[in-house]
Amino acid sequence: MGTFFVEAIVADPKNPERREPLKLLVDSGSTYTWVSSALLRQLGVEPAERRRILTIEGKTVERGAAEILITLEGRTLHTLCLFGERGDLEVLGAYTLEGFGLTVDPVQRRLVPAILFGAAA
Repeated sequence: MGTFFVEAIVADPKNPERREPLKLLVDSGSTYTWVSSALLRQLGVEPAERRRILTIEGKTVERGAAEILITLEGRTLHTLCLFGERGDLEVLGAYTLEGFGLTVDPVQRRLVPAILFGAAA
């Protein structure tokens, strides 16, 4: 699958005026969205908990995690975000994609609406 980036805006949910645009690598293989610790702290976001993560290299690491506001394609929602450290990529992960009801079109290298699974109606 080809890789691509999307424009996003991240913000502190307690103070949404504090926001910052950035480009995130779309990585549907990553469970969570990762943003640099420095940027999140600059916005006033502090870790609320820690999560254990298995990296693509097969290492288990711990990262801080907190809820942030993220804007994609004109829509803004809350999502869980990990605090990236030196060497970590800034990525848009599956948890956020599913929250927005989006999936990846690997041929066109863009986000598209997804048909998601739900309970029986």
